Amino acid sequence: MKTLLYFLLALPALSLEVASLHPLLTDVIRQVGTSHVKIVEVARPGTNIHKFEPRSKDIRKISKASLIFASGKNLEPYLSDLEDNLLSHQVIVQVGRTIPSQRISSEEQIYACCPHHAVGGIDPHWWHNVRFMQRAVGIIEKSLSAADPAGKAHYKANAKKASSEMRELDRWVKAQVATIPKGKRHLVTAHAAFGYFCKAYGFKATYVQGLSAKAEIPARQLAESIRQLQAEKIPVVFPEESANPKILKQIASQSGAKIGKPLNADGSAKSYQAMIQQNVTRIVQGLKQ
Repeated sequence: MKTLLYFLLALPALSLEVASLHPLLTDVIRQVGTSHVKIVEVARPGTNIHKFEPRSKDIRKISKASLIFASGKNLEPYLSDLEDNLLSHQVIVQVGRTIPSQRISSEEQIYACCPHHAVGGIDPHWWHNVRFMQRAVGIIEKSLSAADPAGKAHYKANAKKASSEMRELDRWVKAQVATIPKGKRHLVTAHAAFGYFCKAYGFKATYVQGLSAKAEIPARQLAESIRQLQAEKIPVVFPEESANPKILKQIASQSGAKIGKPLNADGSAKSYQAMIQQNVTRIVQGLKQ
């Protein structure tokens, strides 16, 4: 009997299998679930999140996943179609659904990059507010615990640790932003992705080009963008890692602004904390000059 008991204790714990439709969610799920969770990464780091859509092979890969985590807020417009292809035991968790939404403001925006980012539309980039990702930790913990009650204590302990780290990260962001004079806290980026960041940390936001490499800005809109940047004496504009920098460079050149280091707008990264730290460091370096 003792031999059998030792054998059973030595067996690895059964993993809860889940799927992730966003790289940042993958990272946070891994922080909360650790070895108790097997994650199928449907959208991997480097994926163009706005253009991504699961293929039949992806649907086959997630056939054993009990939970499919999505960012929500219409970032994944294919969710209804995906749901039609799921099995009865599978549930889609839209992590951003209960996180406060922010709408694109005509006062902030110069140019809308796509229909989902039209003025008045919901901005889907909620993760740029660290406090919102801290809330996401709790949402993920509850979802994992509901699907795997035996692992509840494990998920709760890990979520507590991750939440504490997010709280510290939020404090760090605020301390870094405080080193930028208030009059210089104007974040000019290509794509309308930093609204949540700007509202949370006290920046004025301006967006000047589209996300797609094929995006075009009408000549009149281009001239208006340049005039606004000149009038406000914007010192630096920030390109984005997934966006075409050509038009932004033209705007910067004609307005007299410098080009800052590229920011990660859509969260297609391996580590949430590292992404926030890199973005904030680059913003502070650019605007303190």
